[in-house]
Amino acid sequence: MQAPAGDARAWLEKRRAELRASLVPTPGPELNRALTLLLARSREYGTLTEKAAGLRLALYLEALGDMPTWVVERARQAFSKAGWRCLWDGRDVPSSHDVVAECRHILLPIDTELARLDTVLDAELYDSGATDGHRANAVAHWQSVRAEMRHDDPDVSASTEEEISPERAEMAKTNERFRARERAQATAAGRDKVMWGRLPISDELARQIGLRVPAEVA
Repeated sequence: MQAPAGDARAWLEKRRAELRASLVPTPGPELNRALTLLLARSREYGTLTEKAAGLRLALYLEALGDMPTWVVERARQAFSKAGWRCLWDGRDVPSSHDVVAECRHILLPIDTELARLDTVLDAELYDSGATDGHRANAVAHWQSVRAEMRHDDPDVSASTEEEISPERAEMAKTNERFRARERAQATAAGRDKVMWGRLPISDELARQIGLRVPAEVA
């Protein structure tokens, strides 16, 4: 990945600075005003003493002290127009926790964009030290190895088959000798051979597994 440079990097740096500036807390009269308007919607607000109203405002200011005024105002407007996304149930006025949660929802797109900008602008590029010549040699070596593998495949298969075939032939001969002996014994006894499914088995094995052995013909 090529890091942004020149005008592109300058534009991204400017955008990141603007977003960071928009998140700077702005305590002061404007924040106080936004929260006062929010709390004024309470049914009991007109009955509170000046001290009680001041204490209540102080609690909200403490919870929202790290928020910029514009986002608190945006949250207040959302609460007044039934467009909020936090878990407030719509009764009376939202708690300070509800207001914080709504502000976080509003700031989420900015936080996401900042994270992406940080990834691009603050990334440390990895340099393996390989040159174009090194890469070309590696590719050429791989092509040579792959060609040798393709060439060797048929010989490997043929050799393996040659080793396996004699063993298969010897096993077939042994099995046939066993079957011939069993058939001869059954013929001498004047009866058919005991079968286990489709396989002929000896009388001794038949007795061991609980099969009935036909009586020999006298």
